[in-house]
Amino acid sequence: MFISTIKNGINIVHKNYQLIFVHLISMILSCLSFFVIVGIPVAVLFIMLGIDLTEIMRLKDIAEIPQDIAGLLGKYFGAALIIILSLILYIIFVIALWIFTFSGTMGILTAAIPSAHTAESGSPESLRLSGGPAVRRFTLNLFFREGKRLFLPLFFFSVVAGSVFVIIMFLMGIIRGATGAVVETVKFYDATLAVFLSIFFTLTTLSAGIFLILVTLSVTAYGFAYLSFNRSGPFHTLRETVRYLHKTPSSISFYALLIAGYLMVGFIVVLVGSPLALIPAVGFFLSLPYQLLSYIIQGYANLIMLASVFQFYYNTGYFSSLPLSTGDSDISLSREQGQFHAPDVAAGSQQV
Repeated sequence: MFISTIKNGINIVHKNYQLIFVHLISMILSCLSFFVIVGIPVAVLFIMLGIDLTEIMRLKDIAEIPQDIAGLLGKYFGAALIIILSLILYIIFVIALWIFTFSGTMGILTAAIPSAHTAESGSPESLRLSGGPAVRRFTLNLFFREGKRLFLPLFFFSVVAGSVFVIIMFLMGIIRGATGAVVETVKFYDATLAVFLSIFFTLTTLSAGIFLILVTLSVTAYGFAYLSFNRSGPFHTLRETVRYLHKTPSSISFYALLIAGYLMVGFIVVLVGSPLALIPAVGFFLSLPYQLLSYIIQGYANLIMLASVFQFYYNTGYFSSLPLSTGDSDISLSREQGQFHAPDVAAGSQQV
């Protein structure tokens, strides 16, 4: 089931390959917007105020850095405030851009997966009820419409999921600190036992941390799928996603497999690209286009990973919860209507 789901994810991404270029354009806009929002205003500000950059960079000693920074802030407080506001505006723009891009991507995948599932089933009734066997492909109109529809739900769900992740990491830090204190206390009584406890607590904490991170990432990924298919609120999405993972433990294993594959692709890309930078004279020029190529490859792998998660959730969570009785009744009704109209068609042919 895992392999077939990944194959379906590759097929969906292949039929909607325009998403790769959309993500590439978003990355380019993120880089260019830094110079537009931060770089140009700061440069103009420095020129207008006559700020001497050599004075800012002239830090003689590490001990004098706090005093120099305090003096520079007092002298150029307005400029520092404008720089901070520009950075905040840039961060808001980049976050909004990537949330909109990811929302549109989720909408495209959500629209493509049911059509692909119907086309894969191949039954005449399912093809007729879905409107045809073709997979719904990428269009700019659909992308922007889905980006607007999922923007706020995705933003709020990301905030909730991120808050849960921060809380888990905070608790893991407290547990790690507590175990360290226990080991330090035991050291005064038995050094051998302290070494054993140190290794035991380290391995236990590491295993628990990896498991909790995997579960949190799984909740986030499948939460995106649930949010896109069901259009619910962030807390309801979080609760239902946890319930789905509890009912379908294989979903966590499938996501772990996808993460391992994604890391392997990233490792191969870095391994192939690293020697290019070491080539004398032309290494720098060769590494620049390879960086662009590596981003496209990693973006393609990321889309396959996301499409596979959506396909797995559709097969095991969303499609299984659909009211099949309604579809069966519609199919039986259509068959009865087809049998009823058959004599009329025959009669019409005799009259002709």
